[in-house]
Amino acid sequence: MSAAGLEVAGIESDSRSVTPGSLFVAITGFRTDGHRFIGDAVRHGAVAVVAERVPGGAADAAIPLITVGNSRLALSALASAFNDNPSRTLCVAGITGTDGKTTTATLLWHAWRAAGISAASITTVDRRTGDEVASNPSRQTTPEAPELQAELARIRDAGCTHVALETSSHALEMHRADGVEFRAAVFTRITTEHLELHGSRDRYLAAKARLLERVSTRPDGIAVLDAGDPFGFPHLAAIPVATRLTYTDLPDLAADLRAEDIVAESRSVRFRARTPWGDVPIRLGLAGSFNVRNALAALAAACATGADLSSAVRGLEAAGAVTGRMELVELGQPFAAVVDYAHTTDALETVLHELRPTTSGRLWAVFGSAGERDLEKRSAMGSVAARLADVSVITDEDPRGEDRGLILEQIAAGAVAAGGERGRNVFVIPDRAEAIAYAIENAAPGDTVLLAGKGHEKTLETATGEIPWNERAVVSAAIRRRFS
Repeated sequence: MSAAGLEVAGIESDSRSVTPGSLFVAITGFRTDGHRFIGDAVRHGAVAVVAERVPGGAADAAIPLITVGNSRLALSALASAFNDNPSRTLCVAGITGTDGKTTTATLLWHAWRAAGISAASITTVDRRTGDEVASNPSRQTTPEAPELQAELARIRDAGCTHVALETSSHALEMHRADGVEFRAAVFTRITTEHLELHGSRDRYLAAKARLLERVSTRPDGIAVLDAGDPFGFPHLAAIPVATRLTYTDLPDLAADLRAEDIVAESRSVRFRARTPWGDVPIRLGLAGSFNVRNALAALAAACATGADLSSAVRGLEAAGAVTGRMELVELGQPFAAVVDYAHTTDALETVLHELRPTTSGRLWAVFGSAGERDLEKRSAMGSVAARLADVSVITDEDPRGEDRGLILEQIAAGAVAAGGERGRNVFVIPDRAEAIAYAIENAAPGDTVLLAGKGHEKTLETATGEIPWNERAVVSAAIRRRFS
């Protein structure tokens, strides 16, 4: 049956979301194969199906069924075309890397806005369109192609011209963002993450590099690279691009944007930025000297895409803390409580290093490692915590369908191997609320309690489903109970 002249009301890759008039694209997922649900999609009113193969019986459907070599590629192209290719009229900056993506994207939005540019952002934490801010309704960093293209169309129709799009390795590997015409590729430091998908560190880097490869085909393409990234930079710097800007916070390294005289304080960090557009002092309202790199990346991207330096700096300085990123919980308690999204080995190490100089007492790390994700990082995170924190409380962080006890014991084994001692400075408390309560109840004046891994997330994923979660609220309740 021909699909010519077919009227399509929407594009869906989940048969449960199909409504009359939808075009259903069958994709193979991690747990389910969409080709199994073609019949359901037809019964729900799909007017056409795109698939990589025709399951038995599906060929008898009284609607067009188009076969393609890669359904994910087709889904991205179809979603973009259905929304009238919104990114063609937008300046889209993709922000990728292992850690710091959300903060960098948010800082870029602030810099653009301060420069009078009508800007939007799509991040793990929220969606911003002009002055409108709404929380991200899902746990996905980069939405699936139909939702992403619909959001870009909404941003375009709202009159925005610039978009900061946090772009995950999943989105690049699985072609979610293939329908996006990126103007700029902004890279934070690349370490290791999501090896359950990519299989190796080199393949993880290759997935990230796809963003720059996309930008490199444009005559006006822009790359913003961390010159101090020992793993990612050599590979990325070899990819030709029209405009390349490098940045660093290392004192002896050459780069287009450099940070000097860095002073980290408990709630802020200040430094002098030397840039191609001039030298300026900057004071960020963000804790952690690692945010200097994020700020330099955002500043480079902002100025390269139309912002003037002084306005961009004003925007960076006006930005407050990002939800779940080095977020202080202050209720008058005599110790510090910090909520952070650090869920990789490198991120946990970085945050613990940052918190040590401002901690006069003991440094606590309450953390876990997600189920059905990188096995290798579990013992490594335990080792980092044992070396850099005084007390490690190992607990759930989205065990999903795995044995929670096995995950925690793998982390604890790394902590013990690094010199930790069970019952003295290493504790395994599976229930996350109980683990947080234990740390808060036993923290002494001058201590710092780091709650790592959940950050802004609104659920805990378990074998029986999602449990509502708010890390800040759980920490606040524990503090109030202790001091009520």
